[in-house]
Amino acid sequence: MSTALIGLKALLGGFAVVGFSLIGQAGHPKRFAGLFSAAPSVALASLAIAVIDKGASATLPYAQGMLIGSAGMVAYGLVSLVLMNRLHALVGSILAWLAWFAVAGGLYLVVGG
Repeated sequence: MSTALIGLKALLGGFAVVGFSLIGQAGHPKRFAGLFSAAPSVALASLAIAVIDKGASATLPYAQGMLIGSAGMVAYGLVSLVLMNRLHALVGSILAWLAWFAVAGGLYLVVGG
């Protein structure tokens, strides 16, 4: 990857972080602002630069991996929402992590990687 593409990636990532942060600040509760600023913006900037650098068809595995990871994160969030109140925080977070692994790992095996 050339220096210009790396610079463009940093610029796009920075703009995306600011944009997603503004979206997160507009919502309630405010504690979700960080969730919506870091990971999605960096992922989208990386994907956009990969499309520019390698073409759309070559970036399909990256996009699939991002979708699989996000499905696992949703599972983690839902399971931790239920288990954190019912179990100790450590046990709840470990079980939620296992749910993330099961969903993301299962989807990876089904979709292929």
